[in-house]
Amino acid sequence: MEIPKQWLTYLSKGEAIAAALRLSIISGERTTHKLLTENQVANEFQVSRSPVRDAFKILAQERLIRLERMGAEILPFTDKQRQELTDIRLMIESFAFTKVIQRSDWMAIVQSMQQALAMMKVNIQYKDAASFAENDLKFHELMVFACDHHYLTHLWKQIMPTMLCLNYVGMKKRMEEDFDDFERVIRNHELFVTAIEQKDRAMMYQAFEANFNDLNDDIGAFWAQ
Repeated sequence: MEIPKQWLTYLSKGEAIAAALRLSIISGERTTHKLLTENQVANEFQVSRSPVRDAFKILAQERLIRLERMGAEILPFTDKQRQELTDIRLMIESFAFTKVIQRSDWMAIVQSMQQALAMMKVNIQYKDAASFAENDLKFHELMVFACDHHYLTHLWKQIMPTMLCLNYVGMKKRMEEDFDDFERVIRNHELFVTAIEQKDRAMMYQAFEANFNDLNDDIGAFWAQ
């Protein structure tokens, strides 16, 4: 799976290599436990070994690889890791909702989310999975950033690259195999907007359940009805 070119804008060489490797690992194109060497990756991307080292450091921090004496071992990215990532998203977004609805300008946040949702609809029309994945995360990110919490924002930014890859892989497959399901996806996101607009906690729980139930079967642990 080729890395979308728009994702590489403003990235250093090391970050760009990390982005390409990350997508290939998460999509399953690179074999688990395979050893990547600096020379091999440098030849693949036609760069020196220095940016490859930078890429390895980034991916090691994300626990997608383990640095070894002779290179880097690709670690398994399993359903357990996917669910754990969803756990973190549920915790972050659940907390963010409680903060956002206390803001006096919460309707401005609602309007920004509606704009992101409009872009998602355009992306669906053009079957642009990469842009849809970006705007989908931007939609959720608006709520996270609006709660104005330094450490929460820092945590979100740390997991964002992995979330983006997962979202892209999933949305690309959906566009190819189950395009009509995007009607449901859009309805679920509209439920998010309405819940924030009305400051309705029960409705927000429904939105979380509709959006994440296929990824996490224990949503109630994070969001009590």
